[in-house]
Amino acid sequence: MMEVRQLTKHQEHVVKHVFGCQILGVYAQPEHLHFLLDIPYLWSVDADGSMALVQDEEAIAALDLPEDTRRALCEEAAALREQGPAATVRHFTPPPQAIGAIEDVTLYTVGDTTHMQVIGDADTLTGVWSGASIHLMT
Repeated sequence: MMEVRQLTKHQEHVVKHVFGCQILGVYAQPEHLHFLLDIPYLWSVDADGSMALVQDEEAIAALDLPEDTRRALCEEAAALREQGPAATVRHFTPPPQAIGAIEDVTLYTVGDTTHMQVIGDADTLTGVWSGASIHLMT
């Protein structure tokens, strides 16, 4: 049975800032999804449902990754903003579908799994988390 969940005050605050943005790329880690937006910010969603919206370089610098990977992510973020989908990247992946400008974000649970729908003006992207893992549905 599906149950709609209310966003927390903090989630609401973060989500309001991503309205109108487009997702240029996704960097997935087992416990985190990082959405590269068309503004110089990384929107991070964790498997516990917490969210952050932090300027790219600061967000990437805080990731627990080798220095060369962090440097590559910064370079790829710049390339995706300058060249769009034509950019050559190894770490960021394109979203499974182009959703256009973000118009809404909803959360709902099915059993012990939480689904986050990022609703754009062209399509919807769904992230799913359960326990300590999070991923995008394709």
